[in-house]
Amino acid sequence: MKRPLTENATDSLPEALKDKAATLPEVEVEVISDEELQSILTRDDGDLFSRPFSRRAEVAARVAIRLLIDSVSLGAAVLLAYWLRFYNPAITRVFPPESQADLMAVALTLAFTSPVLFFSLKTSGMYDTHIRIRVLDRIPKIVASVNAYLIFTLIITFLLDSQATPRGFLVFFWLCAIGFLFLGRVFLQAAMALLGVSDVVMRNTLIIGSGKVGKCVARKMVKHTCFGLRPIGFLDDDPLFVEFKEPELKDLRVLGGLDSLREVIEDFNVERVVIAFSGASSEKLLDIASVCNKLGVECSVIPRLFEIITDEVKVNEIGGVPLIRLREKKLRGYQTLLKTVEDYVLGTLFLLAALPIILVTAVAIKLDSPGPVFFRHKRVGKNGKCFNCLKFRSMVDGADKMQAELVRSNPDNEFGWLCWKEKEDPRVTRVGMWIRKFSIDELPHLFNVLAGQMSLVGPRPNI
Repeated sequence: MKRPLTENATDSLPEALKDKAATLPEVEVEVISDEELQSILTRDDGDLFSRPFSRRAEVAARVAIRLLIDSVSLGAAVLLAYWLRFYNPAITRVFPPESQADLMAVALTLAFTSPVLFFSLKTSGMYDTHIRIRVLDRIPKIVASVNAYLIFTLIITFLLDSQATPRGFLVFFWLCAIGFLFLGRVFLQAAMALLGVSDVVMRNTLIIGSGKVGKCVARKMVKHTCFGLRPIGFLDDDPLFVEFKEPELKDLRVLGGLDSLREVIEDFNVERVVIAFSGASSEKLLDIASVCNKLGVECSVIPRLFEIITDEVKVNEIGGVPLIRLREKKLRGYQTLLKTVEDYVLGTLFLLAALPIILVTAVAIKLDSPGPVFFRHKRVGKNGKCFNCLKFRSMVDGADKMQAELVRSNPDNEFGWLCWKEKEDPRVTRVGMWIRKFSIDELPHLFNVLAGQMSLVGPRPNI
């Protein structure tokens, strides 16, 4: 049913919005019931109004699956490392073992110290069910966790004067553990994608402020589901937009003013609130943070200068006053050497492991569309030196020339190319859609790592 906006439709608006609505010209808007609104806000990846118990059970099940995969990967690493060290002729002939270690003693020792590995993986976010970690971003987390695990194992065996884990075996186990843990997580993500199950638990997210930044953030959430944030609507005392024309935002609404925060959080089971450049006073924003804290809801604030802030940001304080440092200090001396060795050794191993996938992807790209296999993007590296960052081409050849026209043709894009995203980008190829989904398009970064232009551990290069 449709009726003029100035009719009884304004009765449900907050007081702060009624005067503004009265000055608007009469337009036909569609009136929907609460049941219809709930149906709109229900997504394929789960019920928006799921009960807390079912949500906790879902999170626990996903964590248990990841623990199982990691445990199996760890067991496989023990067996392969044991065979390589003691039974592989090519290795034992060159590096003969001093003594034959008992497999059961090795397995029990590593199982005894394995909680350190699982704890390290947890603290690095590998068991976080609300965000999908990118494929290459998993490597430094796994490496750091395995390093902590083996250091703890060495300390324990030294204190107990145990010979259960020979040093030569641990070298092979280090390599195998990193490889199997990485491949196990890739397999889990691929299996869940094939089964049509999201590998992240979506959290209902409320955005404070429906202006340009608020809309941009909502589009990012809809586009990048890997962050596990599902926008359910906006709160704004003085909204700039009566309706949203963007396809990604067509189901979202301004749910009320800031005074209705508590009711909206309770009615929609909101788990996160994002303050996006709201025009409210500082006191009002502090009240919002206080309400979120009392209700156990995570509250985030988009900072000014968000366009130039990178993942190198550090937060310090002076007498309780927070300071945001945009650049981190450089590595010095032995730190640079260790980082370089780590990049070359692990980069080579991961490149060899990914070589079959790289070859198959290259052939698929050439067969799917004309153009080069790799897309070269100018990036700024160390000391401001520019280099060509390699990725698999996921768009048609010449897509960069089409972007300006696509941005200009979208009248609702207030930020230009900075926040421009198209849900169904016509430039993306069939193969490109799949390699983007599984982050396979980033595997050529390994060539940049071996060329000394990028690093496995550290911030992404600036555009």
